[in-house]
Amino acid sequence: MNRPTHALGRPSDADELLVPITLELSPIRRLLIIDLADDPTYRTLEPQVLGGPGGDELVLLVYRHDGHVELYAPSGHTVDPSGYDGLGKGLLGIHQAPFELARFDVTDDGLQLDLALAAPNGRRFDLRLREHLTGPRDRFPVLAPVGGTFDAPAFFPFLWLPGLSFVPVRGTEVDVRVDGQSRSVPRLPLPIGGRRCLMARYDPDVLVCQLNPDSVRVPTRVPAQVADGSRAPGVDVVAVDDGYGIAAVRVARGGHTCAALLDPPLPDLRSLPVPTRRSGAILLQAGDTTELRGRYEFTRVDDRVDLAIEGFGPWRTRLRRPLLALLFRLPIFRRWPTTYRCQATLDLAAIPEEHLTSRWARRSET
Repeated sequence: MNRPTHALGRPSDADELLVPITLELSPIRRLLIIDLADDPTYRTLEPQVLGGPGGDELVLLVYRHDGHVELYAPSGHTVDPSGYDGLGKGLLGIHQAPFELARFDVTDDGLQLDLALAAPNGRRFDLRLREHLTGPRDRFPVLAPVGGTFDAPAFFPFLWLPGLSFVPVRGTEVDVRVDGQSRSVPRLPLPIGGRRCLMARYDPDVLVCQLNPDSVRVPTRVPAQVADGSRAPGVDVVAVDDGYGIAAVRVARGGHTCAALLDPPLPDLRSLPVPTRRSGAILLQAGDTTELRGRYEFTRVDDRVDLAIEGFGPWRTRLRRPLLALLFRLPIFRRWPTTYRCQATLDLAAIPEEHLTSRWARRSET
């Protein structure tokens, strides 16, 4: 039997709003991306520092030329594979190995990385990068184009690097070895801050956001009270006509924030008349310099609400720098957001709680 429905009205003090828009933070807190010029198997090495209840842990993600990825983690450390779902042509496995060296720090002198491991699958990685900076470090915010490497995404990846630094050629000790063989790191075509730099870049304080991951099955509930100006943690609730709506969903860490802004605000889906069809704009925003614009649309028929999120345009930034202008010309920066589409279904009659299903897909970039 369908539940009774009514027009959007002002809820009582005890009422709650359902939030079908989810932003989750990955445990990745720090990362370094190293491109390789001459390895027959691997094209990119990515040391990552993951936060967790037991403290920070260094892992190594490697990208292969065949499109697959591998993850190497310290023995005994459990890594949730869901954060890597759909990356490239798929995760070949999580390889547990004792890390002989595991240091990833950013000091006043710059990046200090020492990583060494020999895995049971026969692979060995030895990475040493030591910056000896003179003068200020040149940092700038950027949205990483990791979304272009997901073939079958389980979420919309929004990887925000608020203080990206490229590793300079001069004054840096670099020793990268794969299976005991020395590998070279290519150089950037343009100088940054007057320095020639390697295709090795890092950020000690990143936000890796996942929009509507398909692992979320139950929508968040927040109090529908705004009269006193209060706000539920991570959710902006505002007055809309004769009721309340969700204006934004936010995540924050280390003084940095990512948000999904909705215009008009998303009303309480259970209070909508049947049938209903509405649409609006969604803005993914990081800091005060970077944004992605898209649109949302939802329909309600009986106790089923179908929500679509799509129509993203290219990454936009308010910064004006020659390097960013060059990056904007690369297809992977301009096109990957435009290929993502989410279809979500919310079953309002599910027992014991409303059930949410999200499915992301990508269309061809050509």
